Amino acid sequence: MKALVTNSFGPEPQMQIETRAIPETKPGYSLIKMHAATVNPLSNLIRLGELPLAEAPLVLSNDGAGIVARSDLFPAGTLVALYGGGQCGITEDGFQQQWVLVENKRLMPLPADYPPEAAAALPVNYITACQAVNRLGKVKPGDRVVINGASGSVGHALIQTAILAGAEVMAVVSSDAKVAYARQAGAQHVINLSMQDLKKTILSLTNNQGADVAFDQVGGEQLPALLSAVRPRGTVVSIGFIGGTEGKIDIPDLVIHEKKLLGYDTWMESDEEIAIAMKAVQRHVAEGHLQPRIDSVWPMDNYAEAYHRLSSRQAAGTVLLKLNDDGGSK
Repeated sequence: MKALVTNSFGPEPQMQIETRAIPETKPGYSLIKMHAATVNPLSNLIRLGELPLAEAPLVLSNDGAGIVARSDLFPAGTLVALYGGGQCGITEDGFQQQWVLVENKRLMPLPADYPPEAAAALPVNYITACQAVNRLGKVKPGDRVVINGASGSVGHALIQTAILAGAEVMAVVSSDAKVAYARQAGAQHVINLSMQDLKKTILSLTNNQGADVAFDQVGGEQLPALLSAVRPRGTVVSIGFIGGTEGKIDIPDLVIHEKKLLGYDTWMESDEEIAIAMKAVQRHVAEGHLQPRIDSVWPMDNYAEAYHRLSSRQAAGTVLLKLNDDGGSK
């Protein structure tokens, strides 16, 4: 089989397609013939050498989708989405290869007619969204929710998940071109940072009361702005920091108004929390509520273009590598 291996990390990572043996099966695991794996921000950080936990050589990506070939739990031919959590593609080989052996607990069986590329875009995006919206943000019907970084794949999932929880969503994007993406995901309001002030617009949309919950993927100085724009006893959930790792927080505002600032990361998830989120995702899929946004699908040989698409921040949705063109090549 073919595997995309990153042999060294850094500003100019060394990646190449290598030939490897198909893994042998063992109890508690399933052998999966991969359809597609994501090219996601975490994988990009790893290959650039910005995550010390990872060691080269490594097969990247911690989510994707494929078909069960052999398993002691799932019937052969079952379409599954794969969720690698904080291990696969980070501390052990991930899913950018044609065949993988995966623990059964990391698999989400899906309806046979569900599009396999949409399945590949589900795990990290929607498990993250379910954890953030339900477990951390505790979003309830009627809440006014801000989603910063709304045009990306996780932002798209956050919008849909917050709406399913009954929220009124204010989506934050960085340019005119991305406004339509947030609208298509279902956001009732879109804040365009190229022409609107983040805090002032949130306060205007909430009659100066502030948002109930805000989800931030950008970091930098936008995180403090969001914290100042939530109501007293409101909550900000930080999911990422693509816009910077430093920001000046108004500590008196945080303390006096009893606001909550929470972080989310896959390393902290328990098996029980993952299982609950997986069941929620499966239920929403069965009910027809989740439509992942696919930005682009690239042949395995075009991995460099796929990573450029992501790292240049051109992508509006999930970037995928297609790993088995005919569903059966090795």
